[in-house]
Amino acid sequence: MSPLKTLLSILAAFVILGLTSFLFPTEGINIGFTTLRFPTLAEMFPTAEEQQQIEEPKEDPEEAVRRMLEETRKREFSAYADSLAYYENFFKNGSTRFDLPNDDPTWFDRFFLNLEIASLGEGVVHIIHYGDSQLEEDRISSTIREDLQEMFGGAGPGLVPAMSTIPAMTITHSSNGDITRKVAFADSTLWADHNRYGLLAQMAELNGQANITIRKRKDRKDSFKHIEGFQTVTLLAGHESAKFNVALNYEAQVPDDSGKVTVKKLTAEAPEITKKSKLTTYTWKLPFKANAATLTARGRADLYALSADGESGVAVDNVAMRGSSGTVFHKIDKNLLRESYEAMNVQLLILEYGGNMVPGMSKETETWTRKVISRQISILKEVYPEADILFIGPADMCKQADGKLKDYAGLERTIKVLREIAMENDLAYWDMFRVMGGKESMISWVNKNPPLGSADYIHFTRAGAAHMGDLFSGALRMYYDYFKFRDAHKLDKNKVQEIKQYSLDEKRETKDESKESSNAEVAK
Repeated sequence: MSPLKTLLSILAAFVILGLTSFLFPTEGINIGFTTLRFPTLAEMFPTAEEQQQIEEPKEDPEEAVRRMLEETRKREFSAYADSLAYYENFFKNGSTRFDLPNDDPTWFDRFFLNLEIASLGEGVVHIIHYGDSQLEEDRISSTIREDLQEMFGGAGPGLVPAMSTIPAMTITHSSNGDITRKVAFADSTLWADHNRYGLLAQMAELNGQANITIRKRKDRKDSFKHIEGFQTVTLLAGHESAKFNVALNYEAQVPDDSGKVTVKKLTAEAPEITKKSKLTTYTWKLPFKANAATLTARGRADLYALSADGESGVAVDNVAMRGSSGTVFHKIDKNLLRESYEAMNVQLLILEYGGNMVPGMSKETETWTRKVISRQISILKEVYPEADILFIGPADMCKQADGKLKDYAGLERTIKVLREIAMENDLAYWDMFRVMGGKESMISWVNKNPPLGSADYIHFTRAGAAHMGDLFSGALRMYYDYFKFRDAHKLDKNKVQEIKQYSLDEKRETKDESKESSNAEVAK
């Protein structure tokens, strides 16, 4: 075929296609279940502008990726924002909240991490609960102990002194023989002629032979279930004579070959002995869970404490100092105190004081209070910076004035001073006054059925102390839940701040949109 004929054939084909496109129905022709369609001239020959739109994507790929990441981030932040808002509300407004330096709810993180490590079987974490007469009989501490051992494992009453004059409601504690009690926080008749008081601010001087026995109280069969079943017993001693020796007998639940469990009296093998410059620890790892233990010591030595604990988990040690305001730590040998805290893996010191300051608190005594309490805190932080320190302020306290029950005049000033000292020294502070309900709340606590406050309108009853312990544990659990929430979602401080900012921006945008909508309605 000649070139001319070829050209004419091509032009004819285009004409036929053009006419077909022009005459063919735009909606197509239905044939059975099929619809035949033919493109229009506009579809076959788009304009330059339309061609550019076809060739160029509507959105830059990088911008599309950025947008998708931002949408994912918003969905993620939206999911976390409500949970964070829930925690934030408690941290700011909850009556049982802790006051924390810089309002930082992550203050407990180091402590919680140590608890989790212990719960996995890596030793025992000790919490020493120092306080005044509100703690006598192992009140408040016993409830906190039960709650935390339920969460993180552990058993036993923790540290107890070699000699005790105040009965506990959790254990029977007896001692006899050639020992003499010395106490740093008592009157001068009980002071030692040295400063080797140890971590309980009291000790016993042994000069001969003595027996020390601890066991769970039989009348507490259905309560304090974690007090028994301890498997680690430790004696903290020092200044021993060359002929000093110790032995341990215990009662344990021993299973036979059939699995039946009977209580047997056993003698422990020789203890593991660890000597430091001022402290010697004697540790027995028992093969069975013990209900009671009797330590027999012979020779001359300073006996600082006996501790009955689980194989791992947490221990809460009750150290009640009647009449004390916590101004005793400067009286204790610093090296001995440091070595004792290290030996017992102390990770939290709770200082519950202030009630004995209240009657004498005034503007004139405030400066002295700041100085003396700050000194005690500085000593503890210097001696053992590995432990966190938490201060619990005084509860509500009432007395008769003008024929009515009213709060002590110095109560709220005392609370203000102690809270400020805590914040200045990077301590957590728990306000029992606020937890109870504030001003003159002790009156309602006394009038509860059963009473939660004693008739002196100062101390708690056992039921009140248990309730206060539960409130403390519940508050601590909120911060632990927050710790677990952040850990589960890998939320560091920067990520939390981003989510908070996102939440604020969302609220601001919603508020602006609502305002614009309202203005538009008014304009109509």
